[in-house]
Amino acid sequence: MKLKPLLISLLCCISPLSHATDVPIKEHMPFVNARKALIKNGWKPNPTYTGEYGVENILQRKGFTEIESCTVGLQFCSFNYVRNGVCLGVATVGEEVKDMKVYSWSFKCPEQD
Repeated sequence: MKLKPLLISLLCCISPLSHATDVPIKEHMPFVNARKALIKNGWKPNPTYTGEYGVENILQRKGFTEIESCTVGLQFCSFNYVRNGVCLGVATVGEEVKDMKVYSWSFKCPEQD
């Protein structure tokens, strides 16, 4: 019977953490749809790009303030969000915004300069 209080304590600790890391996105989901779902669920764009050139600057001027970086060639981009102090990084693949798909995500905060 000592197992029951332990399980209840464990569930009480895990429950708030699982809610903080719930994300309404799926792999291969169109980025524009994923972004709308994240914002609707309380995730806020977390601006990190401070450069003046490149694809990142173009995306930033189009309103994607959460852009962190993009690669050259087969284009992978990283976008950052935050909700209740929890960071979310979303990686996409695709050449144009309309073609970008969610590739992966993690709960790692962007590095500070």
